[in-house]
Amino acid sequence: MSPKSILAVFGATGQQGSSIVTTVLNHPELSTRYALRAITRNASGSKAVELAEKGVEIVEANLDDPLSLPRAVGNAHTVVLVTETQYEADLKEREFHQAKSVADAAVAAGVQFLIFSTCVHSVKLWDHGPVDQFDVKAEIEEYIRALPLKSAFFAPGMFMSNLTRGMIPRKQGDGSYAIIGTNDPHARIPLIETAADSGVYAVPLLKDPEAMDGKTMYAATGLYTFSEIVEIISRVSGETVRYVQIPREVYAGYMKEEMGARMAAMMRFIDEAGYYGPGTEEKVKETVAIVEGKLTTFEEFAETYLKDLA
Repeated sequence: MSPKSILAVFGATGQQGSSIVTTVLNHPELSTRYALRAITRNASGSKAVELAEKGVEIVEANLDDPLSLPRAVGNAHTVVLVTETQYEADLKEREFHQAKSVADAAVAAGVQFLIFSTCVHSVKLWDHGPVDQFDVKAEIEEYIRALPLKSAFFAPGMFMSNLTRGMIPRKQGDGSYAIIGTNDPHARIPLIETAADSGVYAVPLLKDPEAMDGKTMYAATGLYTFSEIVEIISRVSGETVRYVQIPREVYAGYMKEEMGARMAAMMRFIDEAGYYGPGTEEKVKETVAIVEGKLTTFEEFAETYLKDLA
């Protein structure tokens, strides 16, 4: 039997990375082809320990420490890179430097295939200024595409889990619930159940790196408006849930300065240019058509996580 190829996953304890690791572990074909290596900043953390108990190799590395990266990618055939946006003044510089360090280490180590979690390049799609948290990933993608190794890209839609966190329905004085945001209630937004489904989108990439070289997976189950989202939550919870649109400057004011303006710019971009730019819905449909396995609808997500709003 040929030895397994090493699949090294950065961000392996986060939603995207953990989903990819779990999917590969449980996949009848990929589990025989790949030996999994989880890259984490904290090898003793509970999630890392759980992965180790499943037979996953755990390697500690820090994206801000380039000297820790050669061991993380050493002897790997494929690297999955998920970066985490830090809403600070140096957002773009820091995230680009982190990703560049991983990509350069991968090339130096002879890695054959690099999968990066990306976003579209807003400054190429509209004329209303940058969306830093999107643009930095697009610029990282451009850098990776120019390197001497095969690469493919995973572009997740808006996380359904946001509806259980910052965008959670909040109880109002009259007993109803409201989701407060700045998006047009009729803007169609691609949604992904990141923790459950990220790995599903990675399967075609991992099964055939040659054929998928240069491809982007626009990862979302489907597109939903906030009007549809609150209707679904109302139906599954039995509560009255409304969407309340507020001005962008008010929305931005609920967050710290380095985050608020960027989030407001992102929401405006989604409304006016489309989450993935022109042809967003077609891009999602084309991706869904090539994935294997079941994808989670927002209705199913709401049944699981938003049925009890109390």
